[in-house]
Amino acid sequence: MRAAQPRPFGFRLVAASAVLLACDAFANEPNDCAADFDYDADYYPIKAEVEYARGFTVTYHDHYKILTIRHPNGENVSDTVVLLQCGAPAPKLEGKLASATVVTIPARTLGSNEDLSLNRARVLGYAEHVVAMGGGGIYAPSLRRRWESGAAVSIGESFHGKPDYEKLLASAPDVVFLSTASLARADSIRRARAIGIPAVPSMSWVEPHVLGQAEWLHVIAVFLNEEAKANALLADIKGRYSHLSARARAQPITPTVVWLDPANQRNKWLVPEASWLAQLVSDAGGRTPWANPDGGPKRTVTTEQILSIADEIDAFVTESVALREPGSIGGLEGTPAIRRARLFDVHNRSRPNHNAYDWYESAVVEVDRVLEDLVALLHPQLLPEHRFRYLRPLRFEGIEP
Repeated sequence: MRAAQPRPFGFRLVAASAVLLACDAFANEPNDCAADFDYDADYYPIKAEVEYARGFTVTYHDHYKILTIRHPNGENVSDTVVLLQCGAPAPKLEGKLASATVVTIPARTLGSNEDLSLNRARVLGYAEHVVAMGGGGIYAPSLRRRWESGAAVSIGESFHGKPDYEKLLASAPDVVFLSTASLARADSIRRARAIGIPAVPSMSWVEPHVLGQAEWLHVIAVFLNEEAKANALLADIKGRYSHLSARARAQPITPTVVWLDPANQRNKWLVPEASWLAQLVSDAGGRTPWANPDGGPKRTVTTEQILSIADEIDAFVTESVALREPGSIGGLEGTPAIRRARLFDVHNRSRPNHNAYDWYESAVVEVDRVLEDLVALLHPQLLPEHRFRYLRPLRFEGIEP
């Protein structure tokens, strides 16, 4: 993926008294402009059903919605977007809405510099509406084809820094979702809005609850008036997740999983504390040694700390693509789990030649399928016919059981 308290920033795309013109090109399509606007009508009879997510809220006001995004881990800054139904009069931008960004909906074209938002658009059936993306390092074939054909321009991957504003202007998406680590220092959001691009911050990757991660599907759906579709998809995901988790948690044995990634220093590793990864292991009927609901998303541990509990570890799991050679695992080669070929990465679905890894696209939506992999790893008797979707074992020559 691959923080003084300023007022929420934004620019006004419409004046408070403006009435938007009908979107003639789409006048005959469903979920479209409000023809013969009716002040007494509720244009959004189906609302987003949000239970777990901390990073956003959606409220409904007959002919417009208010999306509020905040840092899930407590940064004391928020960002407000008014989603105004095409053809309807804009609300007064005063009080809490004084600095709100206004975006006309339903959006017909989308952009993002991160794969997570692009994949959510794909899941909702809107891959063909993507006109701007980070680049070609994307796993989903439908999105990859958009990039290869030139239908979607490259604006630069989020982890490379700021987007290419000239290409954003040229592609002119109705809304662009830009990865943001801090709302207080969201320069790319501010700059995009200043030049007329309706930009929305995306920070789902810091959402601590695994089902809250999945619910960020709504942040895309509300711009498309696709709440019904998102509700249905998420209801299925949550139902399957809860049912399988209950079965896994009821097992008499709780295996230990060390979910690790290399830190910047030799013989040091990043492991989850209070994160959706730690929760996934717990919901799969396992435990992570350094899980701490009051901690940060990750903490650093040493090889020595891991070796001190080596006999307890049933499996290692990593997001890293670099742990492929014996020397890359920093002295952990002799642990019983690795000798039993119990080191797994999450990149079974990948195209390294395209720098494309589906884990960074679909895993945070299809959390039920991630849970299936982990349950099959820790309690194989519950899913005897399961084939790993994301997990794949890493085996090293020269390491014998």
